[in-house]
Amino acid sequence: MDFTCGRKYSFLAFSANQLRDRSAWFFAEDGKINVLQIIGWMGKFTNRNIAKRAARMGQCFSSTYATVEVPSEQVNMHLPDIKRNGYDFSDGIGKITPDLAMEVAQKLKLDLNPPCAYQIRYAGCKGVVSCWPEEGDRIRLSLRTSMIKFFSHHTTLEICSWTRFQPGFLNRQIITLLSTLGVPDEVFWGMQNSMVSKLDKVLVDTDAAFEVVISSCGEQGHTPAIMLSAGFKPQTEPHLRGMLTCVRASQLWGLREKSRIFIHSGRWLMGVLDELGVLEQGQCFIQVSNPSLQNCFLKHGSRFAETKKNFEVIKGLVVIAKNPCLHPGDIRILEAVDAPGLHHLYDCLVFPQKGERPHTNEASGSDLDGDLYFVTWEEALIPPSKKSSQPMQYDPDEPRELNRQVTHKDIIEFFSKNMVNEHLGSICNAHVVHSDLSEHGASDEKCIHLAELAAIAVDFPKTGKIVSMPAQLKPKLYPDFMGKEEFQSYKSNKILGRLYRYIKDAYDKDVSESSELNFGASDINYDADLEITGSADYITDAWAKKCSYDGQLIGLLKQYKVKREEEVVTGQIWSMPKYASKKLGDLKEKLGHSYGSLRKEFRQLFENMDSEFEQLNEDEKNKLYERKASAWYQVTYHPEWVQKKLEFQKPDGDEGVVMLSFAWIAADYLARIKVRHQGTENLDFAKPVNSLVRYLADRI
Repeated sequence: MDFTCGRKYSFLAFSANQLRDRSAWFFAEDGKINVLQIIGWMGKFTNRNIAKRAARMGQCFSSTYATVEVPSEQVNMHLPDIKRNGYDFSDGIGKITPDLAMEVAQKLKLDLNPPCAYQIRYAGCKGVVSCWPEEGDRIRLSLRTSMIKFFSHHTTLEICSWTRFQPGFLNRQIITLLSTLGVPDEVFWGMQNSMVSKLDKVLVDTDAAFEVVISSCGEQGHTPAIMLSAGFKPQTEPHLRGMLTCVRASQLWGLREKSRIFIHSGRWLMGVLDELGVLEQGQCFIQVSNPSLQNCFLKHGSRFAETKKNFEVIKGLVVIAKNPCLHPGDIRILEAVDAPGLHHLYDCLVFPQKGERPHTNEASGSDLDGDLYFVTWEEALIPPSKKSSQPMQYDPDEPRELNRQVTHKDIIEFFSKNMVNEHLGSICNAHVVHSDLSEHGASDEKCIHLAELAAIAVDFPKTGKIVSMPAQLKPKLYPDFMGKEEFQSYKSNKILGRLYRYIKDAYDKDVSESSELNFGASDINYDADLEITGSADYITDAWAKKCSYDGQLIGLLKQYKVKREEEVVTGQIWSMPKYASKKLGDLKEKLGHSYGSLRKEFRQLFENMDSEFEQLNEDEKNKLYERKASAWYQVTYHPEWVQKKLEFQKPDGDEGVVMLSFAWIAADYLARIKVRHQGTENLDFAKPVNSLVRYLADRI
């Protein structure tokens, strides 16, 4: 315990992410409530293994969204696990009925594109539930024994994450393993060159810009994609220019720091189970969605109500991997097949329940409780052998149990021990060095040993077993692409070194230019096309909403030390300080959640109208929404309002920087106004960037 500002703070618990970051929750005891009372309220923890007890408590501190109450009589807690040869093929996976899944989607405002699987927390259970039809027994949620971690009375279904379109990117570990398995260097070289070529065109070529944001930016790319499709140009629209600049800077940063090469024929997918048993060993089912801007207009009335199901069933050989992946056998080559009974599952990777060993376990010892898998069906990335290498054995030691109850002091000592003995990062770095130095790559004996050590380190939160770095494996010098400026380095002649040196100069130049691109009042072009009759009725309210939104967004920028709003709204964050690099992924995720909540809040405020609104027909409703969107645009872009906002910001020391993202919360309605004003003449509808204009022009 510790005293801060006169208050006594006692150690409470930590989540799995916090354990990696060496952070924890402390509670300021006030004489009425203490730490042990809180733990008692959380649930009944009976495990006598310290690591597992800590992990069970940490489950309560996962970042989740509370959705709907599911009474215990609607839950089957005894769905049988599928076990064979000492393996659990269904470890961490359960089922949810379509109607309950839709209720959850509605709570999360995902009902326009509902997910087919969710990573959940419920009454001491954790894992994933995927959609399967109700079996007529009024059971809506079916959980397996492997999902039950402790007993709790809490019956709110909490959601950690869900299936969705997630673009595929390579990274250094995957490239190292694929290279070791015989994929030629020229494949990676060509893919990076193609990616850089497109990024270099995003500010001058509308077609290239549209392809980049729609295919590689996920849901956050929808706003710039709508703007490009509606006819806005980065040369004249500053917020669009800012977003595209951030996309370019962020993706170049990813290439330099992590070799994050975009793969068009690839995705990151959540793993689920084939509950029907139709897939054989060595097979999988993959159905991916492709982004459709039409689905952003589903609420605009009956003429827009048909959801575009832009799905593609993948067939043929695929490569899958799960991070961290250090052993050549962590790359699994499976056959993706079509299975009509699984067509309700999309944006996930469906594994078979048949076979000698689960393919999930073969891939870095993973399971089905929420792990994401890199998947590619790009033929050039399939190793020449067309077969998986022998997988590593991921059999964790039996956890050591005490002959007494675990105490809170045991948990604190476990946390302290982890702080001193956390070596996963250094083991992975050593693996990079030795695979780069050896002609055998990741198949080198030293690399295999390091892969085994990494597997033990990954399981520390479950087993409590400490692993240390052998002195003979500790690197004495590092390849240039690792950027270890404080250590002696050498010029790497392998593919990662070549990729790094090609991108380094372009990245340094781009960051210098991008960091200076903040917009002042003189940079803001006001588009009179977006000023329409009747918008004046909403100006006063729009100004109040903008002031509130900007204040909260500026708070996020300062809290996370991000330079520009366009980074946050696109999710393409590159300017966080380097000292935060160890937990950059977690910080970006938290910032994304925070901004996502902020944007949803103000989109809801935009959609809120007076009580008489519901009596109007669809066209009348859309007309009022267009007027409101116009007002939001005017208070953001009109010179008089820009000047007023700058004067308003001066007390906070933020003068000189104009915030523009507020207007584009209503990008769909601004697009309608723009399309109606400029028409469709001289447009080539064969181009993907123009497909939305044609769709809107036929309906507005």
